[in-house]
Amino acid sequence: MSSKAAQLCFKYFVAGIVVFLATATLSGCAYFSGGDGADGIFDLAEISKGIEKPAPVVEEEEKVPEDEVSETAIKTVPVRDIPSRVDGRNPYLKKIKGAQPPPEPSMEVAPGEGVLLNFDNADVYEVIQVIAEILDISYIIDPQVKGVVNIRSGKKIPMSQLYAVFKKLLNINGLDIRSEGDYNYIFSAKKPSSEMVQGPDQADSLKESPSIMIQIVPVMHIPVAEAVKLLKPYLSEQGEMFTLENPNTLFVSDYESKVLDVLTILARLDVSPLSSLRVRLVRIDKAPIFELKDELVEILSSLQVNSKGYDGVSVLALERVNSLLLVSSNQELLDSATRWVTELDVVPSEGRDNIYIYNVRNSVASDLASLVNELISSSPSVTTGSSAAKSSAKSSEEKDSSATPTAITKPAKSTAVRKTGASKKSGETGESLRFAGEPVIIADDSRNIILLRAHPADYVRLTKLLERLDNIPRQVLIEVMVAEVNLNDSWAMGIEWGMKETGRLKLDGTKYTNKYFSNLSQIANGESGSPINHDSLQSVAAGFTYSVLNSAGEAMGILNAIADDTELTILSSPQVMVLNNETATVNVGQQVPIVTSQTGDINSSNLNQTIQYKDTGVILDVTPKINYDGIIILDINQQVSSASTNTLSGTESPIISNRELKTKLAVRDGQTIFMGGLIENNVNLVDSGVPFLKDIPILGWFFKYQKEVKDKTELLVMITPYVIETEDVLAQYAANFEKKMIDLRKKLNQGKKQ
Repeated sequence: MSSKAAQLCFKYFVAGIVVFLATATLSGCAYFSGGDGADGIFDLAEISKGIEKPAPVVEEEEKVPEDEVSETAIKTVPVRDIPSRVDGRNPYLKKIKGAQPPPEPSMEVAPGEGVLLNFDNADVYEVIQVIAEILDISYIIDPQVKGVVNIRSGKKIPMSQLYAVFKKLLNINGLDIRSEGDYNYIFSAKKPSSEMVQGPDQADSLKESPSIMIQIVPVMHIPVAEAVKLLKPYLSEQGEMFTLENPNTLFVSDYESKVLDVLTILARLDVSPLSSLRVRLVRIDKAPIFELKDELVEILSSLQVNSKGYDGVSVLALERVNSLLLVSSNQELLDSATRWVTELDVVPSEGRDNIYIYNVRNSVASDLASLVNELISSSPSVTTGSSAAKSSAKSSEEKDSSATPTAITKPAKSTAVRKTGASKKSGETGESLRFAGEPVIIADDSRNIILLRAHPADYVRLTKLLERLDNIPRQVLIEVMVAEVNLNDSWAMGIEWGMKETGRLKLDGTKYTNKYFSNLSQIANGESGSPINHDSLQSVAAGFTYSVLNSAGEAMGILNAIADDTELTILSSPQVMVLNNETATVNVGQQVPIVTSQTGDINSSNLNQTIQYKDTGVILDVTPKINYDGIIILDINQQVSSASTNTLSGTESPIISNRELKTKLAVRDGQTIFMGGLIENNVNLVDSGVPFLKDIPILGWFFKYQKEVKDKTELLVMITPYVIETEDVLAQYAANFEKKMIDLRKKLNQGKKQ
């Protein structure tokens, strides 16, 4: 047996030596396999190709402490979470953590010491006296304290628990005890006292108590009416809630313990929605930002992720920083949206001829293409929009061959933009932008798209430029009111003069003065207290005047004040929406036929007449131009015309009386332009005489006579422009208009019922 064991040990020893030598040989081969001229046994390059290396773990990289991340590194991170930094809790309810028992008086209790309490229908006053002597406390009893106590303890109650039992006996009888200095006040808790009305800053001092109290607390983040619906079931039968909606404040009247329960629930409900939102900024490097946003929204919609829901993802394109802002309350959805952005942020796949399509969203394709062409072309001249369009059309004819290799049939209403001069040297006059290739732009207005043939790198630059220019056009909502005022004797000099000098019109007890009107200083010769030139007064009063008021409310106040003192007729009150730099026309009236020419034979009574129809009534043309800082420049042309029978000549064409206001003004958003001063003199023949007899045919002339009646009317025009920059603002105006219509419908229905 020993010889076999020795042989076995020898075999193991030899095997160990072989393994050691083989390992050394492999190490030497591995070391020299990369050397010059060395032919190793193993090729490490081939071996490494077959090894599947795991992808880097993102989670481990994210565990780097924030202190060790340099500021430069943070700026280069394409995905960055932005903390909301919002403490959404109600500041008055932060310290409420639920029911807190009141502090009990500290007492030294001897071990094993206790008290037996046995009372049958005992008067509560006597029970208070006995237990107070045992606890050695001083007390004051309210005269309204009444009640009966029944208690039987089977064993001694420890002194450490006697005060709690005493307080429970009081609570059962609707009583409570409150420490006030060296004394304890025992009182009835069924009615609130003035001391038990607590303000918002005392909400954290609530405790378990049967005392009736009133707690006042502002509700910060939810409507107080909704809070009442949710909290009312938690009140007792005696509890009540009152609301003050203007400051969104809640009044709770109930037992103190119930008030504490209600405010504990309210502290969980009254939380700002911003505190739960997660915000992430994702930088876009390659893809067009607006196209990527649309694709991401479409993908999320197909995944049943609603952008407007609580658990949805809102996507906002930040053009200036070329990033997408992702907002969600769900971390998983936010991470999923971020992964989709990473997948989509690539240069669009190019075709065989590097042709791309840009979908115009808010502008006209030809206008965008012309503007971009003027920017990237080699022409040094500065052109306007109209000249840019002509230049674009001309370049289309000159460079039609440049678009031929794209193999795209040019539509009838397309505009081909010429190639850019990319080969020019830097620093030359009129130098164009430098591109990797020679971009070609074709605009198709029928489909409102722009075709681009460009190098992929140039495509990214051009697309970002188009996105910057393809903005939502700003609009202006224009409210117009045209009124005609009958000028009686007290208003003979016009509305402005009557309001300035007579002081007849007042609003809220304040007289209208020259601060509302632009040319009152002209009437007073530029100096207060100087003599008035009555000879020029009539011409000044009859001329065009205008005022700029802070709001439409002031203008309506003026009209209401005028209507109380004289006859005022609203001729038209339209509202019209118009694009920036476009003309809006409002025409309320009728077309009147006018004979412009007559032809015919002298010997014949048949005449051929040429008739032209002319618009009469209220005609308003307004062209708004919005500046960057919100100033609105208005080109206004207001006409009010009417037709009357022609008694001066033998033609059948009527006489058209026309009053026109034409001006250019600059106002801010929401300000009202009050224009007036155009006074018309009318002379009418009025029959006067004996009633009934003057109406008899032929014989009536013996009982009547005609006299001339002169009257004056002044035209007043109010225009209020509102800038509409976003869909939300437009929705607000639409909602306000709908509310007005609903209120009007209710008033009409009430009038029918009466």
